[in-house]
Amino acid sequence: MSAPAPSRGPVENIDAVLRVERQDGEKLVFHHRVFHAIGSFAGTPQFVVLQCGAVVCWIAFGGVFPDLALDPFPFPLLATILALEAVLLTSCVLIRQNASDRILEKRDRLELQINLLSERKATRSLRILQKVAKRLNVDDEDCQQDELAQETSVDQIARGLREREEAEKAQ
Repeated sequence: MSAPAPSRGPVENIDAVLRVERQDGEKLVFHHRVFHAIGSFAGTPQFVVLQCGAVVCWIAFGGVFPDLALDPFPFPLLATILALEAVLLTSCVLIRQNASDRILEKRDRLELQINLLSERKATRSLRILQKVAKRLNVDDEDCQQDELAQETSVDQIARGLREREEAEKAQ
């Protein structure tokens, strides 16, 4: 009989998940990294301050030096640049959001696997406890065979959830 694998502490498990996510991030091609960086920066107060400062400077320069202004009032070039920037920033943020969604889906699958393994271990522990109670002649109604000691059917649970969702939609 082989020895059980050494258990890992919570910190080691978290480090393992973060390591896998970091490796996934390193696999991203260069332009996706650029889009992620832009998407991250666009959602900060520093970006808002920088953006407002640039627009104020553009307008102030056009107002103070109207003869030198590249873009006189009503600033059509500024409006075009800001509209293009809005489209590009929106795209960068959506690309970053899609990547975040994929990471969350992976975490959800990992969490589901861990929950299923935990449920299986708990079921096994209950069965062992029931056998011990039976062998020790412990007479208690809680020690009888119950549904907690039975294997959980994931298919049955999924079908039940789907039926409830469909019933809620129908109402």
